[in-house]
Amino acid sequence: MTEKQIEDYFKANEQLSDRTVVSYKNLYNKFEDMDKNILTQSQSNIIDYIDHFDGSTNTKLAMINVVVNLRRHYKKKDEKIHSRKMQLADDYKLYKNEIKKEKKEGLPTAKELIAHENRLYIDKDWTGFIIVHLMRLLSTRNKDLDLKIIPANRSQRTTKPNDKTNYLIIRSNNAQVIRNNYKTFSSYGQKKNLVPSVRLNRAVINLAKALDIEFGKDEFYLLSTKAGQKMSEDSISKKIRSYTYNGLSESDYNKIFVSEFHKMDDIKALEKISNNRGTTLEVLLSEYHLDNV
Repeated sequence: MTEKQIEDYFKANEQLSDRTVVSYKNLYNKFEDMDKNILTQSQSNIIDYIDHFDGSTNTKLAMINVVVNLRRHYKKKDEKIHSRKMQLADDYKLYKNEIKKEKKEGLPTAKELIAHENRLYIDKDWTGFIIVHLMRLLSTRNKDLDLKIIPANRSQRTTKPNDKTNYLIIRSNNAQVIRNNYKTFSSYGQKKNLVPSVRLNRAVINLAKALDIEFGKDEFYLLSTKAGQKMSEDSISKKIRSYTYNGLSESDYNKIFVSEFHKMDDIKALEKISNNRGTTLEVLLSEYHLDNV
């Protein structure tokens, strides 16, 4: 397979995010020892190569998924490869279920997460409080928290075409979170959430004061480097975990609250998480409910 062929594939699939394109290229490069010949190699050879690749089941599943998509695009046979993909998917599901069981033993309760959130507020850790507060109220992923903070009188910025900035807009009695850049944007579009939280507004104003920022005039991001610049996605993930309870991931936070609401039979709360996160209720329960193994 030539570089031009894979680039033509990306041109024909413009809906793929930049991150997905990078991921595809990285996975494609894992076939270097096979001369990247995933279009002309036999299905058996491709399956054997992936099976013996030194990587996790998740990596192998990602590799075979790229192969299936590329071969289908170029109308090459893939029935054997697709069958092996289904087997790997089952293997990965069993693996994830085991991880869920292990996590369930060690994860804190929802009450402990809320207690940690309250402690951050009491300790005046404004950035930490804002992060975990929004994670709980809006079930955010890491990327969602890459927020530019502005006062309400500048909210017109969110209406610009192709705006890829996420905003936290501070009003007199509440706040609004506008997401233009998150994992499932292509499926759900721009998301707007009203957050009626006095503590959130106070935390933002206090954070601005602590950073010696003139709110509404200076560029102001919830997460930024020491030089005040935007952070990369990997850096954002590490930064968020520096504030969460015991360094938990946003995924772990979501699992805890999904499992808690499911135990309480609170369907409305689960539907709210589904809508906020930009995922179906079915996926939410299958992927994040700790008892669903």
